[in-house]
Formats: sequence, C-alpha cells, structure tokens
Amino acid sequence: MTEGGKGRLFVLEGVDGCGKSTQALLLAEHIRKRGFLVSALRESGSTPPGEKVRELLLDPATGELDPATEALLFMACRRELVRREIEPVLEKGGVVVLERFHPSTICYQGAGLGLGTERVEALARWTTPGLQPDRIFLLDLPVETALARMGEGRDRLEGRGRAYLERVRRAFLEWASREPRVLLVDAARPKEEVARIIREEADRVLG
Repeated sequence: MTEGGKGRLFVLEGVDGCGKSTQALLLAEHIRKRGFLVSALRESGSTPPGEKVRELLLDPATGELDPATEALLFMACRRELVRREIEPVLEKGGVVVLERFHPSTICYQGAGLGLGTERVEALARWTTPGLQPDRIFLLDLPVETALARMGEGRDRLEGRGRAYLERVRRAFLEWASREPRVLLVDAARPKEEVARIIREEADRVLG
C-alpha cells in the first residue's frame, strides 16, 4: 500500500526515448477498464506552475542552468504535483500512473550532472515525505537505440548527447539494483510485449 494513502502509485522511468509516455497511457487505460479511478500524470508538468517550469527546463533556448538550480526546479514541480494531484487521488483510493519521479532527479541531475546521487536522493525524499511508489517500472534501453528513437528536434536535456545519457542509464541500473520496488523491463522488446509485462505486474499489485 502506498504510504500515507489508500490508493496505488505506479511510476514509469528510464532514459528519454524508452517509451515511457506510450506505456503510461496503455497502463492507465488498462487499469481504468478494470474499474479503478485513474489519473495519468507526468513530471515535470501536470499542474499549471509545473507546465510553465517544464517549458523552461526543456526549452533549448534556456541554455545551461546551474545543476543545483535544475534539480531544485524539478523538485519544486514534483512537490506541487504531489500536493495538487497525486495525494487527492490516492486518498480516494484511486490509482496514479506517473511518468518520472525521484529516480529521474537522482539519475539525471545527481549522476548525469555530478551533484551526487545520495545528496539528491535525500533532498528528493524530503520534498515528498511518506510517499513511496507501489511499483516502479524501469524501461531500460541502450542509449544508441534511444537516440535513434528520438530523432531530430530534441529538448534541452535530450540534446546533452550520448555521454550524458550513458551516465544517466548507468545510474538508473545501479539505483534499480538496490530498490525492491523496481521491475526492470527490456524496452527494446516490441511495444505490445512491454505493455503485457507491465500490465501483469500492475494487476498483481492491484489484486
């Protein structure tokens, strides 16, 4: 059971291009068909201030930010999202399907930008006390494949290139190895197979 609430929280994680958005929509649709109240959300975003900050964070025109500033902006968006959207759904006994959560900040800013994963993880947890996902689906994909999927027109974070995303991917895998709530999914598999793996695990959690 999600700490501090009655509902369930499912998180989808992974490097850009791994298929999180597609799989989140498929999972939310499946759970909705089972009769649950479902809210599909994304980080950063899904609140009015979060969407404005998301635009700033992802716009290449923003340029480079101080790494700590970037991490804190993502955490501020998360705090608003939890208070405004996630907690009310969980308290009603509903299910939240969320694209990105603490692991992204830990891996993208903590490891990718060199802030330190332990420091970022501690600060991330401080922003959402008592809230833990019931399951995190880490969609793992080789960076070369992820970049090919992205194509042109990459956002500010995607545009940091292969070496940056390699650091992020390694951090995701290292983090997942010590987290019991994580299910590692090979995102190079066909979309339908990935969806089935996620769906079956979600059903097991939901009962």
